[in-house]
Order: sequence, then C-alpha cells, then structure tokens
Amino acid sequence: MTTTADLAARLRAMPDDDLERLIIARGLPAAVLGETGPQSITDFFDLAEAFRADAAVDAAVERLPRRTLVALRDGEAGDALAPAVALGLAEADGRVDDAVALRVAAHPDLTALTGGPAPVRQAAPDTGTGTSGAARATGAEHAFATMTVLAELLRSVDDGGVRELVKGGIGSPLARALAERSGADPEVVPGRLELLERIRFTGTDDGTWSLTDAGRAWLTTAWPDRWTDLVERWHDELDDAVREVLDVAGDDWRDLPSLGRWAYPAGARWLDATLLDVAGTANALGITVDGIVTETGRTLLGADRDAAERAATADLPHTVEGVYLQHDLTVIAPGPLAPDADAELRSVADLESPGLAARYRVSEDSLRRALRAGSTRDQVVALFERIGLAGVPQPLAYLVDQVAARDGSIVVDRAEDGLGSVVRGTADQLDLIGVDAELRQLAWERPDLTTLVTRYPPHVVHAALEDQRYPAVLQPGARPETHHGPPGRRRLPQRTPEAAARAVVGRLRLTTERGAAEPEQEWLGRQIDLAVRGRTPIRVTVRMPDGSERPFSIVPTSVAAGRIRGKDTAADVERTLPLSLVVSVDSEA
Repeated sequence: MTTTADLAARLRAMPDDDLERLIIARGLPAAVLGETGPQSITDFFDLAEAFRADAAVDAAVERLPRRTLVALRDGEAGDALAPAVALGLAEADGRVDDAVALRVAAHPDLTALTGGPAPVRQAAPDTGTGTSGAARATGAEHAFATMTVLAELLRSVDDGGVRELVKGGIGSPLARALAERSGADPEVVPGRLELLERIRFTGTDDGTWSLTDAGRAWLTTAWPDRWTDLVERWHDELDDAVREVLDVAGDDWRDLPSLGRWAYPAGARWLDATLLDVAGTANALGITVDGIVTETGRTLLGADRDAAERAATADLPHTVEGVYLQHDLTVIAPGPLAPDADAELRSVADLESPGLAARYRVSEDSLRRALRAGSTRDQVVALFERIGLAGVPQPLAYLVDQVAARDGSIVVDRAEDGLGSVVRGTADQLDLIGVDAELRQLAWERPDLTTLVTRYPPHVVHAALEDQRYPAVLQPGARPETHHGPPGRRRLPQRTPEAAARAVVGRLRLTTERGAAEPEQEWLGRQIDLAVRGRTPIRVTVRMPDGSERPFSIVPTSVAAGRIRGKDTAADVERTLPLSLVVSVDSEA
C-alpha cells in the first residue's frame, strides 16, 4: 500500500516531461489545475491528493483494461500492471495506492472480476454480408453520401458561415441551413462537424470555424483518395481503448458496447456512448454494413495504403467527364464529377442538389461572380462548351452575353505605388462615376478618359461602386486579407491540457525551490496545518533532549515561528512544541 506522502515523493522525483504527461493522462479538472481557487494545486501533496480523490481514481480506473484491473486488484507486478503504474495508481513492484485499492474493492463491476477469454458471441447470419458485392456497393454508397455531406460542410466553413454558440456547438437554425446546403438531415450535421474537427480538417478561432490545410487539400483530391484518407484519419484518432475493443470484435461490430464492458469492465460510463458513435460512424464511412466489416472496409483499415486506394477505386462509382446543360439553366451531372471538375463548375454555377447525380444552376449572380473573380466572357463560354455533353443551349449563351455586356466592364485595381486605387472603364461610364454625388467623397482624379484615381483602398472603392450598382470588378491582387465571420464578443483562448500541465509543473518546481524544508518535514507540517484548520485532535510524537520520544495528544490551534501551539487533551493545559523535533503525526482515534 502507498499513501499520499509516498505518492507525493514519487511525483517530486519524476522528470518534468514525465510529470506533465501524467497530469495530462489523468485528466484533472480545470478547477484543480488553475492557479487560484480552493481546489488549486500549490504543492506536491496537493497533486497527490488530487490524484487520490475518489472521482480522479474512478476516472483512471475506467480507462484500464481487464487484465490490468485484475493485476491492480490482486497487487500483481508485471506487464499487466504497467498501465496502472503509468497512471500513478500503483508502483512497479505491485504496491497499490491504498485509495485506489479501496475504490477498486468497492466498484460493483469489479468484485467478481476474472481474466478469462472474451465471451463467445452469437455468430453473424451466414449471408456473406462482409464479402458480397452487394455489401461492398452499399458501403461505397454510404461512403459517397457521407463524403458529399462533409465536402459541403467544409465549403460552408470556408465561406465563414459556421460559428459556434458561446456555450459551444451550433444553433438549430444554422444546423438546418447547413443541412439544406449539404443534403443531410439537420440531426446529422453536428456529428459530422465534430468528425471534421476530430480528424483535424477544421479548427475554431474566436468562435468561427475555419479550414485547416489538410481539410482544404482533401477537397481537391480524387474520390478514392478522399475515402482512404478519411477512414485512415478517423481510425488514427480513435482512443486506444476503442481500438482494443475493435481488435477483439474482429469483423463483427454489431454489439460493440457489450464487448467494451468485457474489455474495460469499469468503463461503461464513457465507453458505451463512444462505441455506439464508432459503430454509427463506421456505417456512415462505408466500413461496415449491418454491423459487419466489409472486405473493402477491412482493407481501408489495414496498413497497405495502395491496396486501400485500389479497393476504394473499384467500389466507388466512376466519375463522369461532362454534364448536361439544360435550357432552363440547370446543369445535370449524370454521375459524380471529379473534385477539380466540380470546383470548376461551381465557379460559374451554384449547387442545388448534391449527390451522385448532382444538380447545379446557372444564374446572373453565379455568372457575375465568375466575371468579378477575373474570368472573361470568352473563358466562361469555353468552359461551358468543354463540359457540355450536348452543347451550350441558346438561353445559356444569351445569359452569358447579357451579363458580360453590363458586368465587369469597370475594373478596380490597386495603384502602382500601392497607395490608393485605379478605376478603369469606358469614357461614358467614368463620366457618370465622376459626377455621381454619392461617390464625391472619393475625391476622384482623372488622368485620362478611361481612368479614375483615388487615394482610397481598392476594396473600399469597389464596395462604394457596387452600392451604387455600377458593374465593377475587384482585381484578385487588390483584395484585402479576409477575416471570416462577423465581429462578435471575443472569447478568451482556451488553455490546452498540455499548457495547463506545464503551468502546474512549473508552479510546483518554483514552490519546491522556495521551500527549505525536507519532504518529510513538509508532510508533517501539512498534517498539522490540516488539523489546525479542522480543529481535530492529533497525536504528536516529539524527540526529547535525552533522545527519547514522547507522544502528546493535542488539539492544535496554530503553527507559527517553527512551533505548534495547542491544548493538551490529557493534561488539559496549553502546550507549545518545536516543529523541528516532531517525529510523527497521527490522527487521534
């Protein structure tokens, strides 16, 4: 058995990096890791007591596999005990912290614990679910639908349209709007956003979601690569305990929670919900069908990346090279477009219905957006001619000419010296702009008939022209750096577990350097201080001048100037004892 003092001594002797890793692994609450507050950690005894608290012990025990719990309960040294040693619950020689032993003995799920093999499970129906072509096709269909939703959510994030509530998560109106854009049910959207954050495709800054480099790169990769990368990232981010349960499950993932309770007997509180989420995500990613891992799913989860990409390519529908341009200005893709072709089409049209046969729509706004992004009329027409399987219908060609004739003919660019803007257009257009009373504050100068100059920056000039409905285009090189999302209440940055652990260790080392007392003397002083605060009787053993030791039963009232003051309960007198001569302190029964 080990005590608080023993654990505190072990913690004090640990290297800083190991101590930080232990604090992170134990997942202590923020109230304990903070610098102030009644629960904050000020010395190694505080840290030891925080580790030995009932809730902290229970949380650590919940993360231990069956074999480790058996070794912990029985105090058996060896490899099985190693995870408990790593969490500070026991020592390598098999000694178990007494607080841990009490919690393990009292846990209702651990009293009759044995280390036998996994329970025999009912065999899956012999329908060839995991290996049949139908199962693989179903899995690929699920994967394609999920990837379509994830891609649309990533684009919404990139547009700056995803913001968290102050309390975390997204609101119902936003969930419905994202669901409509991505073709998903509103109930699914929060989970899919969590998945994107878990695999590090997105991140949050000041409450606004943004794409990571990995997320942006994923949007431009081919469908088989998308599927392979998605499954790999998801599997890599799973908890070690979850992966162990999946290893036990093999290809049958139909009832993961029951296996989780066997593999981690104390972990039902957190593991059940996690495994249910894993099973649901695996189905959505096309890894399983009806709870059974498909042949392709098994390959995607394997270590051979090339084999995974070949399997994904074989199962996913092949991409199409062109689309049907309709007279009603809709665009129908008869199959999935390659991501780069999809991006090209989105530059001139808006997605209306995602899926295997996606539908897009060309409009004045979409064409105006293309022209203002720098495309010319001829480039837009050439794009439609290249992707149109049945040519460009007359209504679409007419709309392109109409929009191009009146839009994009005024160009706003940055001045050559970088100070102010240059506006170019026809002489008639610039005549109107120059005398427009609403634009007078821009203080135009006109060096020639087709040029206006102002000291204001390009994005301000462009916005002013658009407000007055002039067909102005802002050159790409003149765009300011964008700040996604509207301004709002700034959130304080959340401290990461790593930063919190580092701060605690730094604080503990600083406290240790300032204190001159030995650890044993510090522990005695701590016990006495607790007794003073609680007005509880203690037995203090003092070394007398002749070398003998004498016990005193006192109720301490103060500790100051190296002395303990308190009432002697046996002699009914006030005593003052030198702290330096105290040999031991025990609670008075």
